[in-house]
Amino acid sequence: MLEEMDGLVRMTNKRSVLILIQHTKEDDFEVCIPSVRESISNIIGFVSIGDDSFLPYLIDRSVGIVDTIMLDIDFKRRETENIRIATARLAESKGISVAYYSDYSTWISSAIAFMMEIVRKKEVKTIFDSKLLLVGKNALATRMVLELLSKGIEVCVFEKEYPTPTFPLTKGKVELESPFIHRINPVPGERFNILIGCEIQSRCSFLRELSTMDFEQIFDIGINNFSQDFIRQQRQSGAKVYRSDDRAGISGIVVNLMETSELVNSRLGKTSVGGIPIVSGGLIGDFGDVVVDNFNEVHVVLGIANGDGTFKQDLSSEDEINMRRINKLL
Repeated sequence: MLEEMDGLVRMTNKRSVLILIQHTKEDDFEVCIPSVRESISNIIGFVSIGDDSFLPYLIDRSVGIVDTIMLDIDFKRRETENIRIATARLAESKGISVAYYSDYSTWISSAIAFMMEIVRKKEVKTIFDSKLLLVGKNALATRMVLELLSKGIEVCVFEKEYPTPTFPLTKGKVELESPFIHRINPVPGERFNILIGCEIQSRCSFLRELSTMDFEQIFDIGINNFSQDFIRQQRQSGAKVYRSDDRAGISGIVVNLMETSELVNSRLGKTSVGGIPIVSGGLIGDFGDVVVDNFNEVHVVLGIANGDGTFKQDLSSEDEINMRRINKLL
């Protein structure tokens, strides 16, 4: 994988990013290495692990090839904290930068964008007026429900699976009382536009009830949520079955984190030029500071800070003089 990344970097001159993901199953420790991806601006490699034992080997061989390690920091397993600490320590010792991201959030936002685009292509309904059933009781399912609710999308769950409006997190649980959540009992022959399976695995006891219902579209959020028999039966009934593809979400979060890192490390700060305080990059300036695009290398003067994160609307003569003086230095 690293050799392939190195070859692609040399051919494209793109930035190399290694995404370090945690396994979601507690009993899964085998190292998994999916295919390398080339996005618009980055070469992206992936390694999925269950503990920190593989990290010294991996990071040592990443030197000179990997520019940034993106670490999945969701609390997924008992080893999560050790993985976080070991990755940061080992990468820092080898001069490799580390960025942090939420694998669950990326996965869910990508899945919803994927579903919305698939539903839109049918040109019959939008996801907002679809009848949607979600199966799965885990942290990933809870993230999905929260994201759907934040968009005003109604969701049904089995009352037997959620006897109370309590949804699990990897640490604890959350009570979700909302008119957009409907706890139902399955009815044979009942029809839904969309079925979402969130890491339910094929041994789920609800597959029998699901097999008596009809769906237009089925989305597997994860891997192997539905059995071959169930998928075959639903296809025969006319359902389209999809596995959410998170490539666009992963590529997007890489760009987002790289831009954020560049902003924080290169543009966020405050200095003084000729006795005039200048500030940039999201740092809230004091009243009267000159706000610029980059305090290290000014190209644009944006205005005068009001001391609360906004710009002064009525400039004093001193403000105008300070802005003219900084502009002359550009």
